[in-house]
Amino acid sequence: MKSLLLTATICLFLSAASTAQTLGKIEYGIKAGYNHVFSKFSAAKTTGFSGGYAGVQMKIPFDNRLFFTPQVDLNYRGMKTNALPAGTYSKISEVQLRLMPLLQIDFKHPDKKENSLFVMLGPSLGFGLAGNQTKQDGAGVPQEGKLKYGFQHYGQYDAAWHTGLGFETTSGLRLLVDYTFVFGNMINTDDAPGLRYHTVSAGIGYWFGRKK
Repeated sequence: MKSLLLTATICLFLSAASTAQTLGKIEYGIKAGYNHVFSKFSAAKTTGFSGGYAGVQMKIPFDNRLFFTPQVDLNYRGMKTNALPAGTYSKISEVQLRLMPLLQIDFKHPDKKENSLFVMLGPSLGFGLAGNQTKQDGAGVPQEGKLKYGFQHYGQYDAAWHTGLGFETTSGLRLLVDYTFVFGNMINTDDAPGLRYHTVSAGIGYWFGRKK
């Protein structure tokens, strides 16, 4: 799996760089932020989960105010419930690697060299790396352990859609509020309750090499 993730990450950035060779200057940056994770669990009512992310990003001019902004990050998320239904999860925490081939549309043309609002949208692919779980046994007693991925356990892969609104300064500062909706059920066990995530994030980033 590690070799697959490394290959996918390298391919994402190499394809982005090759695309940009005839389009203009490539910008490189870093990012980090806070996640408030909401989850819909058909077995019980859940409470919000606090997480976060950190990663790297590129900004590649594509056409006019449209930019390709591929990103790779580590994302921390999870779910928890105060109810304890027998045989199901009551808490999950997970670190995943996300590959994010996103698009960004600036409100102002880059030739103006002014601070600008922007919108960001696009998909991501998530790959679960590690986590912890609390699962109730048949008697409703919580059993803690490492998060188990697999066909009859928790899903290791997911796909999501991102929609965000942000602000960039001419000095390279980047602020972003992002909504993420994960497609599909994360629990693979037959006849198990469904678990779906959606997240609201607030983050900060920085593009290197910009001059005021």
